[in-house]
Amino acid sequence: MVKKDSEDIINHFRQVTENRHEYARFLQRKGHLLAGYMCTHVPEEVLYAARIMPVRILGSHVSQAMTRSYLHETYCSFSHDCAYQGLQHTYDYLDLIAHSSSCIHMAEAFNVWVRFAGFQEKSFLLPFPHIIEAKPAVDFLVESFQGFKEFIEELTGRTVTDDDLERAIKVYNQNRRLLKRLWEFLRLDNLPINGREVEMVTLASQVMDKHECNQMLEQLVRNLETDSGKEASGVRLMVTGGACDDLRIFDLMENLSYRANLIFIDSCTAARYFWFEVPEGEPDKLKAIAKGYVSRIPCPAKDNVPGTGEKKRFRFIQQFIEDFRPDGVVFVYQRFCSPQPMDVVELKPVLNRLGIPSTELELDTILPRIQFGTQLEALIEIINRVTP
Repeated sequence: MVKKDSEDIINHFRQVTENRHEYARFLQRKGHLLAGYMCTHVPEEVLYAARIMPVRILGSHVSQAMTRSYLHETYCSFSHDCAYQGLQHTYDYLDLIAHSSSCIHMAEAFNVWVRFAGFQEKSFLLPFPHIIEAKPAVDFLVESFQGFKEFIEELTGRTVTDDDLERAIKVYNQNRRLLKRLWEFLRLDNLPINGREVEMVTLASQVMDKHECNQMLEQLVRNLETDSGKEASGVRLMVTGGACDDLRIFDLMENLSYRANLIFIDSCTAARYFWFEVPEGEPDKLKAIAKGYVSRIPCPAKDNVPGTGEKKRFRFIQQFIEDFRPDGVVFVYQRFCSPQPMDVVELKPVLNRLGIPSTELELDTILPRIQFGTQLEALIEIINRVTP
């Protein structure tokens, strides 16, 4: 690979993110089958082992009303937007679509694709345990992943071998390690890359050929390791919450009247996508994948340690706070999403004990820039103890 500077690589990732449908069609022209997925609980390794490129279905962030005839009004805007993409046939290049049993809202978005967008015969719903800390969770997932593997083998007409699965596991683990290393640059006082760029690269990785993505990430990480940093960071903001693929929100955070830097995002479109690994070299490949997916940062809809009521995700959040040293926390979640705001109620006392102020941004289809900007600047004034 020809050496490129960091800006060139970041711009390439940006082009993929902003033109993901054109990129997908480019992969298709190269002979790849493409599989859309709506939830990060779908084991991409199984698809990749079958030489199918996983493509995450993301929102368009365009105001629309047509989905109100298909989904309940009180379902989140992200599920409505994903359903809208199916009804508009935006992803008409996909060869199949997969989803796992996560929240009701996204399950109904998947159902819209199956019933009304032409995916009746090329869709698969993976059962996923409701409580991932339960002892039978791994065995349950092995059975679920086996059914998924058999569906893919029947669809493609080829057997997915253990060697295929091991190769996919290693490619995906490399991607996770590289993304983790990229995010760790945001722990520094002098940032060589900003948080919005890191999140943009992370989104790109969810629609790219992982082999190509890994090559670019390796070079980007090497370049940044020798970079002295752009400038000292301002107020350090950490985001925690639900799915958010609207980069305008993170751009807003880093372009306020006060200097602020996005230094971490705990969400299924950011850290929760890759902050885990699948065991390598194990004899039972599907069991290895199941172990990895059970070990990950849980979605709030699946997060409950039996017998204790403890939230496993909170352990990760407290560790992220210790490692990334945020001055403030921004809760970002979809309107009408029940699990996320319930977590906010439990997390605020934790932040109060640590002396970290916070604010909440409730997402809908349209981005209220003035409202969100005012809330974020008020948070920074609290952190900086600005007086009228």
